Amino acid sequence: MTQPLNYTTKAIEDLLGLADRPTCAPDGKLGFRFLADHLRRAEVFVLPDGGELFDRSKPHGEMPGMVYKPPFPVIAVEYQTSCDRWMQADETACPKRIALAWEWDGKMPDGSIDGEGPAPGSGVMIASISYFAEQRLWMPVGGAMLISYEAAYAVAQPRPYQIAMAEAGRIPKRSLTERRLQITNTLALLPESLAAAAQVMGMDAVFDTLTRDLMDEINAYCDLCIALACNNVSAERIAQPERLNRARIKAGKLPLKDFHVLNVAGAGIGGATGAGNGSGVRSHLRRGHVRRLGPERMTWVNACMVNGSRAGFVDKAYAVKGVGK
Repeated sequence: MTQPLNYTTKAIEDLLGLADRPTCAPDGKLGFRFLADHLRRAEVFVLPDGGELFDRSKPHGEMPGMVYKPPFPVIAVEYQTSCDRWMQADETACPKRIALAWEWDGKMPDGSIDGEGPAPGSGVMIASISYFAEQRLWMPVGGAMLISYEAAYAVAQPRPYQIAMAEAGRIPKRSLTERRLQITNTLALLPESLAAAAQVMGMDAVFDTLTRDLMDEINAYCDLCIALACNNVSAERIAQPERLNRARIKAGKLPLKDFHVLNVAGAGIGGATGAGNGSGVRSHLRRGHVRRLGPERMTWVNACMVNGSRAGFVDKAYAVKGVGK
Protein backbone atom coordinates (compact mmCIF):
# COMPACT_ATOMS: atom_id res chain seq x y z
CA MET A 1 0.00 0.00 0.00
CA THR A 2 1.60 3.24 -1.14
CA GLN A 3 -1.35 5.64 -1.34
CA PRO A 4 -1.63 8.24 1.43
CA LEU A 5 -4.49 7.98 3.90
CA ASN A 6 -3.95 11.46 5.41
CA TYR A 7 -5.75 10.54 8.63
CA THR A 8 -3.35 12.30 10.99
CA THR A 9 -3.97 15.81 9.68
CA LYS A 10 -7.75 15.48 10.02
CA ALA A 11 -7.41 13.93 13.48
CA ILE A 12 -5.35 16.91 14.67
CA GLU A 13 -8.09 19.28 13.51
CA ASP A 14 -10.84 17.28 15.23
CA LEU A 15 -8.92 16.90 18.50
CA LEU A 16 -8.26 20.64 18.70
CA GLY A 17 -11.92 21.25 17.89
CA LEU A 18 -12.96 18.99 20.78
CA ALA A 19 -10.57 20.82 23.13
CA ASP A 20 -12.10 24.18 22.17
CA ARG A 21 -15.69 23.14 22.91
CA PRO A 22 -17.15 25.10 25.87
CA THR A 23 -18.51 21.88 27.34
CA CYS A 24 -15.14 20.09 27.30
CA ALA A 25 -13.87 19.26 30.79
CA PRO A 26 -10.52 20.83 31.79
CA ASP A 27 -8.74 17.47 31.86
CA GLY A 28 -10.26 16.65 28.49
CA LYS A 29 -8.85 19.84 26.96
CA LEU A 30 -5.39 18.87 28.16
CA GLY A 31 -5.76 15.30 26.87
CA PHE A 32 -6.98 16.32 23.43
CA ARG A 33 -4.21 18.90 23.01
CA PHE A 34 -1.62 16.43 24.31
CA LEU A 35 -2.61 13.95 21.58
CA ALA A 36 -2.79 16.64 18.88
CA ASP A 37 0.73 17.77 19.78
CA HIS A 38 2.04 14.22 19.51
CA LEU A 39 0.32 13.77 16.14
CA ARG A 40 2.00 16.96 14.89
CA ARG A 41 5.40 15.51 15.78
CA ALA A 42 4.67 12.00 14.52
CA GLU A 43 6.26 10.23 11.57
CA VAL A 44 3.43 8.47 9.72
CA PHE A 45 3.36 4.82 8.60
CA VAL A 46 0.57 3.44 6.41
CA LEU A 47 -0.56 -0.18 6.94
CA PRO A 48 -3.05 -2.39 5.08
CA ASP A 49 -6.59 -3.27 6.16
CA GLY A 50 -6.92 -3.92 9.87
CA GLY A 51 -3.32 -2.87 10.45
CA GLU A 52 -2.58 -6.52 9.81
CA LEU A 53 0.88 -7.37 8.52
CA PHE A 54 0.92 -10.90 9.94
CA ASP A 55 -1.80 -13.48 10.40
CA ARG A 56 -3.89 -12.66 13.49
CA SER A 57 -4.58 -16.37 14.02
CA LYS A 58 -0.94 -16.84 15.06
CA PRO A 59 0.67 -15.28 18.15
CA HIS A 60 3.52 -12.88 17.53
CA GLY A 61 5.83 -15.05 19.59
CA GLU A 62 8.15 -13.87 22.33
CA MET A 63 10.29 -10.97 21.15
CA PRO A 64 13.05 -9.04 22.89
CA GLY A 65 11.49 -5.95 24.40
CA MET A 66 13.69 -3.59 22.39
CA VAL A 67 11.97 -4.80 19.20
CA TYR A 68 9.09 -2.56 20.27
CA LYS A 69 11.19 0.58 20.52
CA PRO A 70 9.63 3.02 18.00
CA PRO A 71 11.71 3.84 14.91
CA PHE A 72 11.15 7.56 15.66
CA PRO A 73 10.36 9.30 18.97
CA VAL A 74 6.70 9.56 17.90
CA ILE A 75 4.93 7.60 15.17
CA ALA A 76 1.36 7.45 13.90
CA VAL A 77 0.30 4.18 12.27
CA GLU A 78 -2.63 4.82 9.93
CA TYR A 79 -4.87 2.07 8.58
CA GLN A 80 -8.44 1.46 7.53
CA THR A 81 -10.51 -1.47 8.67
CA SER A 82 -13.44 -3.35 7.20
CA CYS A 83 -15.96 -2.74 9.96
CA ASP A 84 -17.58 -6.16 9.78
CA ARG A 85 -14.33 -8.12 10.22
CA TRP A 86 -14.01 -8.25 14.01
CA MET A 87 -16.60 -5.85 15.41
CA GLN A 88 -18.48 -7.02 18.51
CA ALA A 89 -22.17 -6.34 19.06
CA ASP A 90 -21.50 -3.53 21.56
CA GLU A 91 -18.85 -1.75 19.47
CA THR A 92 -19.19 1.27 17.21
CA ALA A 93 -18.05 1.29 13.60
CA CYS A 94 -14.65 3.00 13.26
CA PRO A 95 -13.49 2.46 9.66
CA LYS A 96 -10.36 4.65 10.01
CA ARG A 97 -7.76 4.17 12.73
CA ILE A 98 -4.56 5.67 14.08
CA ALA A 99 -2.21 3.91 16.48
CA LEU A 100 -0.22 6.73 18.08
CA ALA A 101 3.00 5.54 19.74
CA TRP A 102 5.74 7.45 21.51
CA GLU A 103 8.69 6.54 23.66
CA TRP A 104 7.57 7.13 27.24
CA ASP A 105 9.19 10.32 28.55
CA GLY A 106 7.35 10.57 31.86
CA LYS A 107 5.34 13.61 30.74
CA MET A 108 1.66 13.76 31.62
CA PRO A 109 -1.05 15.54 29.59
CA ASP A 110 -1.10 18.40 32.14
CA GLY A 111 2.60 19.04 31.58
CA SER A 112 3.73 17.52 34.88
CA ILE A 113 6.27 14.73 35.26
CA ASP A 114 5.07 11.36 36.52
CA GLY A 115 7.44 10.57 39.36
CA GLU A 116 5.64 7.36 40.37
CA GLY A 117 5.14 5.57 37.06
CA PRO A 118 7.58 3.74 34.79
CA ALA A 119 10.95 5.38 34.30
CA PRO A 120 11.29 7.60 31.19
CA GLY A 121 12.76 5.66 28.29
CA SER A 122 11.62 2.32 29.72
CA GLY A 123 9.01 1.57 27.09
CA VAL A 124 6.63 2.78 24.41
CA MET A 125 3.17 4.24 25.07
CA ILE A 126 0.39 3.39 22.60
CA ALA A 127 -2.86 5.32 22.18
CA SER A 128 -5.83 4.81 19.88
CA ILE A 129 -7.54 7.53 17.87
CA SER A 130 -10.44 6.41 15.67
CA TYR A 131 -12.86 7.96 13.22
CA PHE A 132 -16.45 7.41 14.39
CA ALA A 133 -18.51 7.23 11.24
CA GLU A 134 -21.84 8.18 12.82
CA GLN A 135 -20.44 11.31 14.46
CA ARG A 136 -18.05 12.02 11.56
CA LEU A 137 -15.39 12.78 14.12
CA TRP A 138 -11.95 11.57 15.19
CA MET A 139 -11.93 10.72 18.91
CA PRO A 140 -9.42 8.97 21.18
CA VAL A 141 -9.71 6.16 23.66
CA GLY A 142 -9.50 7.60 27.19
CA GLY A 143 -6.16 6.01 28.06
CA ALA A 144 -2.90 4.72 26.63
CA MET A 145 -0.92 1.61 27.56
CA LEU A 146 2.80 0.95 27.81
CA ILE A 147 4.85 -1.90 26.35
CA SER A 148 7.98 -2.20 28.46
CA TYR A 149 11.35 -2.75 26.84
CA GLU A 150 11.81 -5.33 29.62
CA ALA A 151 8.98 -7.25 27.97
CA ALA A 152 7.32 -9.73 30.35
CA TYR A 153 5.59 -12.83 28.98
CA ALA A 154 3.36 -14.98 31.15
CA VAL A 155 0.32 -17.25 31.04
CA ALA A 156 -2.61 -15.36 32.55
CA GLN A 157 -6.24 -16.23 33.14
CA PRO A 158 -8.09 -14.88 30.09
CA ARG A 159 -10.65 -12.15 30.69
CA PRO A 160 -14.15 -12.51 29.19
CA TYR A 161 -13.45 -9.87 26.53
CA GLN A 162 -10.30 -11.76 25.46
CA ILE A 163 -12.27 -14.98 25.03
CA ALA A 164 -14.87 -13.14 22.93
CA MET A 165 -12.19 -11.55 20.77
CA ALA A 166 -10.42 -14.86 20.24
CA GLU A 167 -13.71 -16.36 19.08
CA ALA A 168 -14.08 -13.45 16.63
CA GLY A 169 -10.57 -14.00 15.24
CA ARG A 170 -9.31 -10.67 16.53
CA ILE A 171 -6.59 -12.29 18.62
CA PRO A 172 -5.15 -15.84 18.37
CA LYS A 173 -7.02 -18.49 20.35
CA ARG A 174 -3.65 -19.94 21.32
CA SER A 175 -2.85 -16.70 23.13
CA LEU A 176 -5.45 -17.57 25.76
CA THR A 177 -3.43 -20.53 26.98
CA GLU A 178 0.15 -19.65 25.99
CA ARG A 179 2.54 -17.10 27.42
CA ARG A 180 1.66 -13.65 26.13
CA LEU A 181 3.01 -10.14 26.41
CA GLN A 182 1.83 -8.47 29.61
CA ILE A 183 0.68 -4.84 29.33
CA THR A 184 -0.32 -3.32 32.66
CA ASN A 185 0.83 0.32 32.88
CA THR A 186 -1.84 2.82 31.88
CA LEU A 187 -1.74 6.55 31.20
CA ALA A 188 -5.06 8.36 31.66
CA LEU A 189 -5.54 10.73 28.74
CA LEU A 190 -9.12 11.67 29.67
CA PRO A 191 -9.15 11.02 33.43
CA GLU A 192 -12.55 12.58 34.11
CA SER A 193 -14.31 10.33 31.61
CA LEU A 194 -12.50 7.26 32.95
CA ALA A 195 -13.43 8.18 36.52
CA ALA A 196 -17.08 8.64 35.55
CA ALA A 197 -17.11 5.25 33.84
CA ALA A 198 -15.49 3.64 36.89
CA GLN A 199 -18.29 4.90 39.12
CA VAL A 200 -20.78 3.04 36.95
CA MET A 201 -18.80 -0.03 35.84
CA GLY A 202 -16.03 -0.41 38.41
CA MET A 203 -12.31 -0.11 37.76
CA ASP A 204 -11.82 -3.72 36.59
CA ALA A 205 -14.46 -3.29 33.89
CA VAL A 206 -12.99 0.05 32.84
CA PHE A 207 -9.54 -1.54 32.50
CA ASP A 208 -11.03 -4.39 30.42
CA THR A 209 -12.83 -1.92 28.17
CA LEU A 210 -9.72 0.21 27.78
CA THR A 211 -7.59 -2.81 26.91
CA ARG A 212 -10.16 -4.03 24.40
CA ASP A 213 -10.42 -0.61 22.76
CA LEU A 214 -6.64 -0.41 22.41
CA MET A 215 -6.07 -3.99 21.27
CA ASP A 216 -6.27 -3.41 17.51
CA GLU A 217 -3.86 -0.48 17.66
CA ILE A 218 -1.44 -2.38 19.90
CA ASN A 219 -1.51 -5.30 17.44
CA ALA A 220 -0.91 -2.98 14.46
CA TYR A 221 2.00 -1.30 16.22
CA CYS A 222 3.55 -4.65 17.19
CA ASP A 223 3.19 -5.93 13.60
CA LEU A 224 5.04 -2.87 12.31
CA CYS A 225 7.87 -3.21 14.84
CA ILE A 226 8.35 -6.90 14.12
CA ALA A 227 8.46 -6.22 10.37
CA LEU A 228 11.02 -3.44 10.86
CA ALA A 229 13.14 -5.81 12.95
CA CYS A 230 13.53 -8.11 9.95
CA ASN A 231 17.05 -7.81 8.58
CA ASN A 232 15.98 -7.17 5.00
CA VAL A 233 13.06 -4.78 5.59
CA SER A 234 13.43 -1.02 5.46
CA ALA A 235 11.12 1.99 5.58
CA GLU A 236 10.80 4.40 2.65
CA ARG A 237 9.48 7.93 3.06
CA ILE A 238 6.88 9.04 0.50
CA ALA A 239 6.67 12.82 0.18
CA GLN A 240 3.40 14.67 -0.23
CA PRO A 241 3.12 16.96 -3.29
CA GLU A 242 4.72 20.29 -2.45
CA ARG A 243 2.26 22.25 -4.57
CA LEU A 244 -0.69 20.70 -2.73
CA ASN A 245 0.75 21.53 0.67
CA ARG A 246 1.55 25.11 -0.36
CA ALA A 247 -2.06 25.52 -1.43
CA ARG A 248 -3.32 24.05 1.86
CA ILE A 249 -1.13 26.35 3.93
CA LYS A 250 -2.26 29.37 1.87
CA ALA A 251 -5.88 28.37 2.57
CA GLY A 252 -5.18 28.19 6.32
CA LYS A 253 -5.21 24.39 6.46
CA LEU A 254 -2.66 22.06 7.97
CA PRO A 255 -0.23 20.53 5.45
CA LEU A 256 -0.50 16.83 4.73
CA LYS A 257 2.23 14.75 6.31
CA ASP A 258 4.76 12.63 4.46
CA PHE A 259 4.37 8.93 5.19
CA HIS A 260 6.43 5.74 5.25
CA VAL A 261 5.94 2.36 3.58
CA LEU A 262 7.95 -0.83 3.98
CA ASN A 263 10.33 -2.24 1.38
CA VAL A 264 11.70 -5.79 1.22
CA ALA A 265 15.22 -6.10 -0.15
CA GLY A 266 15.89 -8.40 -3.09
CA ALA A 267 17.44 -11.85 -2.84
CA GLY A 268 20.50 -12.06 -0.69
CA ILE A 269 20.08 -11.94 3.04
CA GLY A 270 16.88 -13.81 3.62
CA GLY A 271 16.54 -14.71 -0.05
CA ALA A 272 14.35 -17.43 -1.50
CA THR A 273 14.48 -20.83 0.14
CA GLY A 274 13.51 -24.34 -0.85
CA ALA A 275 14.58 -26.85 -3.41
CA GLY A 276 15.70 -25.43 -6.71
CA ASN A 277 16.64 -22.04 -5.25
CA GLY A 278 13.15 -21.27 -4.02
CA SER A 279 11.22 -22.90 -6.86
CA GLY A 280 7.51 -22.90 -5.99
CA VAL A 281 8.00 -21.07 -2.69
CA ARG A 282 6.00 -17.95 -1.94
CA SER A 283 7.47 -15.05 0.00
CA HIS A 284 7.01 -15.45 3.73
CA LEU A 285 8.19 -14.35 7.13
CA ARG A 286 10.96 -16.47 8.58
CA ARG A 287 10.20 -15.82 12.22
CA GLY A 288 12.79 -14.70 14.72
CA HIS A 289 13.78 -17.12 17.44
CA VAL A 290 16.24 -17.70 20.23
CA ARG A 291 19.07 -20.10 19.42
CA ARG A 292 20.70 -21.87 22.35
CA LEU A 293 24.44 -22.32 21.81
CA GLY A 294 25.15 -23.91 25.17
CA PRO A 295 23.79 -24.26 28.71
CA GLU A 296 24.28 -20.54 29.40
CA ARG A 297 24.67 -19.15 25.88
CA MET A 298 21.76 -17.99 23.79
CA THR A 299 21.57 -15.64 20.83
CA TRP A 300 18.67 -13.94 19.13
CA VAL A 301 18.30 -14.96 15.48
CA ASN A 302 16.45 -12.06 13.88
CA ALA A 303 13.35 -12.51 11.78
CA CYS A 304 13.56 -11.84 8.05
CA MET A 305 11.36 -11.67 5.00
CA VAL A 306 12.10 -14.47 2.52
CA ASN A 307 11.56 -13.64 -1.15
CA GLY A 308 10.10 -16.56 -3.07
CA SER A 309 9.70 -17.23 -6.74
CA ARG A 310 5.90 -17.59 -6.69
CA ALA A 311 3.62 -14.57 -6.61
CA GLY A 312 1.89 -13.80 -3.33
CA PHE A 313 2.80 -13.67 0.30
CA VAL A 314 2.06 -16.30 2.90
CA ASP A 315 1.15 -14.28 6.00
CA LYS A 316 -1.24 -11.66 4.56
CA ALA A 317 1.68 -9.31 4.73
CA TYR A 318 2.28 -5.80 3.50
CA ALA A 319 2.09 -5.00 -0.21
CA VAL A 320 5.79 -4.18 -0.32
CA LYS A 321 8.22 -3.79 -3.17
CA GLY A 322 9.96 -7.00 -4.15
CA VAL A 323 7.00 -9.19 -3.21
CA GLY A 324 4.41 -10.22 -5.76
CA LYS A 325 0.75 -9.76 -4.97
